[in-house]
Amino acid sequence: MHEGIPILLNKKINSPLIQLQTQYSASNHLTLSVKRDDLIHSTISGNKWRKLKYTLLYAKEQGFKKVLSFGGGYSNHIHALAYAAKASGLSSKGIIRGEYDPFNPTIAQARSAGMDIEFISRLEYKSRHDPAYLTQLQQKHPDHFIIPEGGTSKFALQGVAEIINELPNDVTHICTPCGSGGTTAGLLTGAKESQQIVSIPVLKKAAYLQNEIATLLGVEQHLMQLDFIEDYHFGGYGKIQPELLTFIEDFYQDFGIILEPIYSGKMFYAIFDLIKQGFFPPGSHIVLLHTGGLQGLAGLKQRKLIPEDWPN
Repeated sequence: MHEGIPILLNKKINSPLIQLQTQYSASNHLTLSVKRDDLIHSTISGNKWRKLKYTLLYAKEQGFKKVLSFGGGYSNHIHALAYAAKASGLSSKGIIRGEYDPFNPTIAQARSAGMDIEFISRLEYKSRHDPAYLTQLQQKHPDHFIIPEGGTSKFALQGVAEIINELPNDVTHICTPCGSGGTTAGLLTGAKESQQIVSIPVLKKAAYLQNEIATLLGVEQHLMQLDFIEDYHFGGYGKIQPELLTFIEDFYQDFGIILEPIYSGKMFYAIFDLIKQGFFPPGSHIVLLHTGGLQGLAGLKQRKLIPEDWPN
């Protein structure tokens, strides 16, 4: 849609907002819309574009020529960073958890975009947030700007917060999947007093993420606008169950919108279920944020976790 360097410099990009007509939303007098951030860019889409935009602009302003970050083998963040860095004229390095898999499409595509890939042990990877480890890494790579795993930082919050101003004034609820808390915190940063952020964690035992979100915000009253609902992880991060896949397939047949089962599929399933339960007051305008991540479908096919003919 917006190829090349303008993807980072064009601050007026406004992804489409489309309305869904469903039996349950109509019977509950709700307006249901999808914010199609998956359409922002062919390879740097969704919340990853939002989180990287100001991060990479800052790195360039500070005179860095290279960036470094962390991720798993199928990381949406690593994939997006490789292409965003290239588009910005920056070199990139990915520190990847685990062992090299020659058939991994995410890593192959990141490398094709110029990213230098380094695999480290799962034990060492656990130190990725440790200040002492990060200091050593910075000393080893003094010319690299280090970006946290998932891209979550104060710059990421700034980019995500811009979503709010792209929405109509009557929006009452903005819904997002939650992995690290950055997108949720960014939405809370920009939310109007009349709006609730509905955050659906995609991993088990996710209560700690509320503390992470509060730390990112630095202002506790923001959490009054947060509905953090932990009942839709489907067994944990990366876990996929037939019920979820059936929902995603039916959703595609009904609306022509592709979801993936790691993030967006779980959140969309949750919101549709909450609507059936009467969670949202009549008259609400609910926006589901499509956070992209569709590159991950290739990896799911490679591991035979979804059928080869799954739309992408």
